[in-house]
Amino acid sequence: MKVMRKVLYILVAVFAAVPLWASQQEWEKASALYADKDYEGAAAIYRELLNKGESPELYYNYANALYKTGNLGAAVLNYERALRLDPNNEDARFNLDFVNGKITDKIVPIERFFLYEWVDALGKVLTTNQWAWTSVVAFALFLALALTYLFSRRRWLRKSAFFVALFLFVVSAVSFAYAFSTKRILEERADAIVMSGSVSVKSSPDESGTELFVLHEGTKVTIISVVGEWGEIRIADGNVGWMSLGDIERI
Repeated sequence: MKVMRKVLYILVAVFAAVPLWASQQEWEKASALYADKDYEGAAAIYRELLNKGESPELYYNYANALYKTGNLGAAVLNYERALRLDPNNEDARFNLDFVNGKITDKIVPIERFFLYEWVDALGKVLTTNQWAWTSVVAFALFLALALTYLFSRRRWLRKSAFFVALFLFVVSAVSFAYAFSTKRILEERADAIVMSGSVSVKSSPDESGTELFVLHEGTKVTIISVVGEWGEIRIADGNVGWMSLGDIERI
């Protein structure tokens, strides 16, 4: 029985390793094609790998290949997806800014109060899981120090424990808020990229609506609401209108 069990464990390990090995082979093949300037071939392999599982590195490489093929909208979309999973991916951020400089629409964002900018920037420092773990660890330390405060007989230790515990409680609460907020954003996927070359944004969710403005491939929008096959969108300068959901793809 012991021998059979060992054989079973070995077989399970081997079969579990096969997909990883195959994916690594495909990754290396795509990298080789990219190096040989076969960008369409590389993009096709990266797309297949993404069908098996997403990662910021895959989205980043896929976006690079798409940009080289001249597909700016899809490149922007996948750089954004890389940053959705890893907000600290500086390479993806740099390339996204570069490609955004090449798209048609140059939308000037509404200037916001600086505190909102700071709050948003802080939220991008860590991923959702990292914020969650920070909250858990800070809360555990808070509990430990709270017990120290309650049961220690040394005045200086109780005083120190009180203030540090208070600080850790705030850290835990803020981290939890960021974890919840970033998780909600990931699940809602309200942001999208215009994938069609040129799209008329309407005043109502139908073709008979008045044309308000025109958006072009690669522009980022936020979906506010959905009616059938139409989405009410808002762009960075605050303008709002309706466009077909078939012309955009969610990040």
